[in-house]
Amino acid sequence: MTDERMAAGARTSLPAWPERVEVDPSGRCFALLGVGDEASEIIRGWLRSVDRPVWTLQADDAASASESLAAQLREARVGWRLMLAGHEVDVLALRSQALSAGALEEEVRCQVTARERVVVHCAHCATDTEVMAVAGDRTVCGGCGQLLHIYSHVSWLRGSHLGFRADVEAFR
Repeated sequence: MTDERMAAGARTSLPAWPERVEVDPSGRCFALLGVGDEASEIIRGWLRSVDRPVWTLQADDAASASESLAAQLREARVGWRLMLAGHEVDVLALRSQALSAGALEEEVRCQVTARERVVVHCAHCATDTEVMAVAGDRTVCGGCGQLLHIYSHVSWLRGSHLGFRADVEAFR
């Protein structure tokens, strides 16, 4: 169920992902990371356009790519670029990991293949719950069991959507 009053705000931090992402021509070396089958062709396209050192990984999900990405981040130097492709929930998680490790926003480019899954961060118990939903929907928190409204706010550092009690308006 969608609550249109809360989902249709004039201000939002929901990502507006570009339809097609090009390789940064100023990069000196690249880490190309694809998550899921849909990302394979995107990674192959990026590989064809890079004539500098490249590290690639095709993973099933963000969790299985995390350790390999951490190793790349430890070795990153000036001119290093990270290119991520995959489902939004995975791209957000890996982008968050890169930024938390010190990568700059300008060093990370993302191409999203799908958006129907989200991680919701509960404002009440701080649990992250992955669900099949979009901003404006409601879901039950996997930690405290509260019915949450999935707000149209994404934390770039957490890689998650904000969720708060769906009945918060009743307390006014």
